[in-house]
Amino acid sequence: MRTDAKQDEIFAAVSEIERPDWLSFARHCEYRRKGLRIKASAELSQFMADAATWPFDARLEFVLWVLQWERDPSNNPLLSQPLWAKCLVPTVREWNARDPQDAASHLWLGLLRQDNPSAHLERAIAIDPDCEHARMMLSQWICGDVHYNQHELPALYIHDPRGDLRALDRVFELCEPFTTRPWALFWCREATQQKLKAEAWLRDHPRPGDFANH
Repeated sequence: MRTDAKQDEIFAAVSEIERPDWLSFARHCEYRRKGLRIKASAELSQFMADAATWPFDARLEFVLWVLQWERDPSNNPLLSQPLWAKCLVPTVREWNARDPQDAASHLWLGLLRQDNPSAHLERAIAIDPDCEHARMMLSQWICGDVHYNQHELPALYIHDPRGDLRALDRVFELCEPFTTRPWALFWCREATQQKLKAEAWLRDHPRPGDFANH
């Protein structure tokens, strides 16, 4: 998560937008930064009413501008639930419908947690194998899921570790083209440690089904 100082920095930068068509959003961010929630909500409502009348290209320009502030939209301090649900998601869905072969539209549908998010990231990689953002986030998600399955060790292993071993192999595949990147080094190390834990559990519990499935 972003620190409060970093959130303030982003809000301060956004509040200085000079685009006339984005002015109500700039005011919304300024009021949020100052803790004036009622005024912030009113400005956001006005902005979304205005944006709903824009052509697709104008809406997409704004959406991509908002998304560029944070690799993971769930950590983006600009994204309130109304903006997420009524502006970003519909616009990215329209983008994907217009151009389903655009890797970026699948990337952002995945990062916005739509449909089957991992499938969208995999599709982005299939279209554009150099989509580093999709590879990084998918590696993070896989390791996060495995971490949950292993967090009760040594008492029990949640779900079948064999599935985790297959998923962790995918992490190594995802990282392989970018092995010098800090994110790839980090997730490869994490996946290696998790793989050792899964293998150790299987050595000590060789019988099929010898794990806890909640």
